[in-house]
Amino acid sequence: MMRTIRRNHRYRVSIDIGGTFTDVATLDERTSEIRVAKSLSTPSDAVQGVMDCIHKIQVPLDKTSYVLHGTTVGTNAVVQRSMKGKVALVTTKGFRDILEIMRVNRPMEGLYNIQWEKPEPLIPRYLRREVEERVNHKGEVLTPLNRTQAELVVKELGKLGVQSIAVCFVFSFANPYHEREMRDIIQKLLPGVFVSISSDVDSQVREYERTSTTVIDAYMKPVMDAYLRSLERGLAAAGLKGDLMIMRSSGGVMTSHAARSYPINTIESGPAGGVLGSAFIGSEIGQPNLIAIDMGGTTFKVGLVDNKIPRHRPEGNIEWGIPYRTPMIDINEIGAGGGSIGWIDESGVLRVGPQSAGAEPGPVCYSRGGMSPTITDANVILGRLSDYILGGEMKLDKAAASETIKSKIADPLGMDIVDAACGIVEIANAGMLESMRAGSVQRGYDPRNFATIAYGGAGPMIGAQLAKELGSPLLIVPRHPGIFSAIGMLSANLRFDAIESYVAELNDVDMNRVNDIYSRMEKEASESMHAQGYQGKVGLTRSSDMRYVGQNYEVRSAVPSGKLEKKDLSTMITNFNKEHRKLYGHAKSDEPIELVNLVVTAFGILNPPRLMKVKPGINARAAAKGSREVFFEKEQRYVKCAVYDRDRLGAGAKFPGPAIVEEMDSTTVINPGQSATVDQFGNLLVKLQ
Repeated sequence: MMRTIRRNHRYRVSIDIGGTFTDVATLDERTSEIRVAKSLSTPSDAVQGVMDCIHKIQVPLDKTSYVLHGTTVGTNAVVQRSMKGKVALVTTKGFRDILEIMRVNRPMEGLYNIQWEKPEPLIPRYLRREVEERVNHKGEVLTPLNRTQAELVVKELGKLGVQSIAVCFVFSFANPYHEREMRDIIQKLLPGVFVSISSDVDSQVREYERTSTTVIDAYMKPVMDAYLRSLERGLAAAGLKGDLMIMRSSGGVMTSHAARSYPINTIESGPAGGVLGSAFIGSEIGQPNLIAIDMGGTTFKVGLVDNKIPRHRPEGNIEWGIPYRTPMIDINEIGAGGGSIGWIDESGVLRVGPQSAGAEPGPVCYSRGGMSPTITDANVILGRLSDYILGGEMKLDKAAASETIKSKIADPLGMDIVDAACGIVEIANAGMLESMRAGSVQRGYDPRNFATIAYGGAGPMIGAQLAKELGSPLLIVPRHPGIFSAIGMLSANLRFDAIESYVAELNDVDMNRVNDIYSRMEKEASESMHAQGYQGKVGLTRSSDMRYVGQNYEVRSAVPSGKLEKKDLSTMITNFNKEHRKLYGHAKSDEPIELVNLVVTAFGILNPPRLMKVKPGINARAAAKGSREVFFEKEQRYVKCAVYDRDRLGAGAKFPGPAIVEEMDSTTVINPGQSATVDQFGNLLVKLQ
């Protein structure tokens, strides 16, 4: 039974586990003070890293409303195929090989490569079973579920020792009865085995995508259940009486129980916090349009905030050909982080990533056993990083970084060490800049109308250069950028998304059926919020997925609230055409339009945080703590840079580039010709153009 979400406690805590560091932020709801802590991640036992951070920050958990956690534990298990137990699929007779067939299209690199192979399905063929049953696209039962056969299949899977089962029947989105029957049979014969049914996980058209999504949910369930239960025990032992809450991929939050029930909703939940925090800060400082870049230890991520709202997308891919569908903040991600490894390919060409040194062993300069040159090692050589990481707790070994880049990159390529280090950084930057273009220009947005906000441990180090090259006029570096995804979670609200397919041309739409579906989904969404312990007013919004007849993919747009009538279709058409034009640069107002999905989103507002103002009066000169030589690619030489202590910079402080701004969790590099100002909330604003 869910506890009521506590609103009368003093603290709120958020946790973000990255590839290299684990971050914790706490919000004092009385004073709005935010405190942060950071420690190395513990990949072998993620819970231990979390508890280390909790103890480090010394927050009284018995006075904490709830702990909010963004996690990629389940996602990593799928990507790495590391789930130790067996996962099975039960589907309609004749559809056993749907995971093998996938889609007929190929990625660009496989178009003309006769040796290209599709990725292996998550479930091998011997664990995929068929049963007799069939409904049609209208939900009418053509063949009842063969219960005798279904029970035999379940017993066979039990003998094979399966730990989790995905159930996906044809057209179950139109009539889920057979899937629910199958779930009951599994739970009766194999108590303790996890079950995911597609009509609960992804009740939409497109059989392959629905099956793939359900399989991923089933694959994640044992991993997420064990991890979250362990974390719940650890937090309870440390004094937490409130709930453990989990970030949704969509930017909302849910209880740990809901996350264990539908782990598919946690994909990309950690990075979502950063984009959410970007939208919050942007709205507070008058910057409604933002390109959010997050560079951590293993990846570089790009999100976009349009008029204070993070851009969303309805689906993604674990890897090419293995899709999943769940509402999520649109984040473009590549394998480029501080721990990304520089290497030379068979053709003698320098490459960077996607392999990463991660937290264990980490970059060579960390002196934790790393042997491969990384972006972090290159930045140490170029003078951008010093021993101020973790406030001086971690000492950097520049000599070791130089030696590994010399022996593994510079000498084999006939370069000096500085050119090799610069090459590693420039190659990584080129990939990150292309990712920023994909997240903005290729989405139909003009970067000249967007400020850039940079966070993550390494984001502020490359933010000014990348944003300038993209054409963005302003760089924002928030306070505590290396812990910003955890801080961003503190502004999250409860959220629940419901979606149901109803395919029909708009001229033929049955408005009574549409109203019935919306009413039912709104009721279910509200009940789900209250079931999670929320006692406030539930906010509801509607949208729909539509397309021009003949198109293969849909565009999501707003739908009016209340009882819909035929006249409301014109508003829906206008909204659809507007979104289509924004995405693709054109709209066809005279083309027939087809309705595909109806969508309801429910919100529960938690206590919103407030930005604390920083004290004025401490100018840049008073915050200076020396200088050092830093290499800049444009100048092709080392340039003497003033070094500032970020914690001492007061509101209104101004200084020109080139400059370095250091803080416990990150380093900001300001290039020659740029200038920086500290705003009233302590954000660093860098003029780029």
